[in-house]
Amino acid sequence: MILYEDPKIRGIESKLKKARIIQGFTQESLSELSGVNIKSIASYEQNPVKLNAASVSTVIKLADSLGCEIEDIINKEKLDN
Repeated sequence: MILYEDPKIRGIESKLKKARIIQGFTQESLSELSGVNIKSIASYEQNPVKLNAASVSTVIKLADSLGCEIEDIINKEKLDN
């Protein structure tokens, strides 16, 4: 998925939130589709580094539900080494 600079996502830091909005999902609909708790999705969007610490299965569920690659929703540059 290419996250082009659409006006509706301009200024959003969270790659997860950008992908969700581009795909037309609400947090609730993404939660239902992915099986990831809506509170977790909200937390990942508010603090993108938290998604980097999520389980691999959670990240895969979100990426699959959004039809994108894991790299499209996590911030690789902020991963703990």
